[in-house]
Amino acid sequence: MKMDVTSSAISHDAPPPAAAAKVIVRGGAAGSSRGWQSRGKRLLRLASPFLLLLVWEVLSRTGILDRRYFPTPTDLIATTQDMLLDGSLYAAAIDTLRRLAIGYVTGAGLGICAGLWLGLSSWSRALFEPWLIVTYPIPKLALYPLLVLIVGLGEPPIIILLAIAVFYVVAINLLAGVLSIRPVILDVGRDCGATFWQMVRTVALPASLPHIVTGLEISMGIAYIVLIAAEFVGAKSGLGSIIWSSWQLFDVGPMYVSIVAISVLGYLSVMALRWLARVLMPWQRKHE
Repeated sequence: MKMDVTSSAISHDAPPPAAAAKVIVRGGAAGSSRGWQSRGKRLLRLASPFLLLLVWEVLSRTGILDRRYFPTPTDLIATTQDMLLDGSLYAAAIDTLRRLAIGYVTGAGLGICAGLWLGLSSWSRALFEPWLIVTYPIPKLALYPLLVLIVGLGEPPIIILLAIAVFYVVAINLLAGVLSIRPVILDVGRDCGATFWQMVRTVALPASLPHIVTGLEISMGIAYIVLIAAEFVGAKSGLGSIIWSSWQLFDVGPMYVSIVAISVLGYLSVMALRWLARVLMPWQRKHE
C-alpha cells in the first residue's frame, strides 16, 4: 500500500516521458543555439578588421574615396614592405621605443615613490597634494616650449615631457590606492613599531598593487600620445617624425604605415603590462 502511494505521488509530480523528452530537446536546442551565437560573435570579431579593409579597398578603387588621401590597403602593404626593406620603419620604431622606455620608466618610478610617500605621510600630503592637483590639468604638451628653453633641443625635452605625463597618472592612482587602505591596518603597523619603509613594503605596496597596475596601463596610452606629438616637432627620427614629414611632403603612405605601427606597439605594450599584472597579482587570475 505504501509503495502504491509513493508511485502515485511520483506519477503526479513527474512530467510524462514525452514532455520530459521535449524539455530535453528544447534545452539542447537552446544550448546549441547559444553555442552557434558565441562562435558567430567570435568569428565576427576576427573578421571585422578585414571587412573594414575590404570596404576601404573597394571605395578607394571605385573613386568614392580619394586615393591621394586614402590609398588602398594593398598600396599600404607595398609601402610597408618598402619601409621594412630599406630599414626606415625598423629604425623609427627603435628610436620611438627607446624614448618611450626611458621616459616611461623614469616617470612611473617617480610616480610610485611620490604616491607612496604622499599616501603614508599626512604632513607631506597636506603640503604637496594641492600642487599636484593644481598642476595636473595643465596640458603636458604646453610644457614643451618651456623645456626647450631650459634643456635645449633634441631628445631631453621629449623624454622629460614624457616622464612628467606618466608621473602624474601613476602618482594620483597610487595615492588613491594608499588612501583606500583601511586605517586600522595602518594603525596596527604603526602600533607594532614598523618603520616607514616596512610600512611601504609590507602594507602600502601590496595593498595598492591594483591601483599601480591601473595607473601604469592608463599612463601607457598617454605616454604614446605625448611622445608622438612631441616627435612631430622635436625629433628628426621616430614614428612621429615620419608622420610629420610625410604630411609635409604629401606622401600619405608612410604616414598610414606609421600610425598602424604605433597602434600595434601600443597594443603589445598594454598586453605586456597585463602579463606583468598577472605575475604580480596571481590571485586575480580566477576573475579572468
